[in-house]
Amino acid sequence: MAFPRIAVLRALLVCSCVVAACASAPKAPAISATLSAAADVNPDVNGRASPIMVRVYELKTPATFEGSDFFSLFDKDRQILAADLLARDEFVMRPGETRTIERSGNPDTRYLAVLAGYRDIEHSIWRAHTALVVGDKNVLKIQIGARAVRISAGK
Repeated sequence: MAFPRIAVLRALLVCSCVVAACASAPKAPAISATLSAAADVNPDVNGRASPIMVRVYELKTPATFEGSDFFSLFDKDRQILAADLLARDEFVMRPGETRTIERSGNPDTRYLAVLAGYRDIEHSIWRAHTALVVGDKNVLKIQIGARAVRISAGK
């Protein structure tokens, strides 16, 4: 009588393994972000627009990003965000410039964050983040204004 019970348990175990192996992995959020630097971005002491350094991050959670000061992130972002950081881009944008980032994010990505290196960091909104929809295409607008960066849903 023990033999049929063992055979049934083995069959159930094999079926469970097959079903688990066929289960789909979590889908990564697709990201299409249009970055636009305003014509008056990052004004110098004379009010003239200047190029600005921009970093875009894919994060698991935004807590460390939001809790860190600009200079710590600027100097050691990879170390500070290590547990949450999944991808990072850095570039310099000129006044009036627009560029697009297209990617299929990491399956663990839940947030997109932006850091902008304004000259007058103390009087600027230099960071922003937004939650991403997992398994869907996230179309975003990242606006780098004269003294503030913001992220909104795009079209």
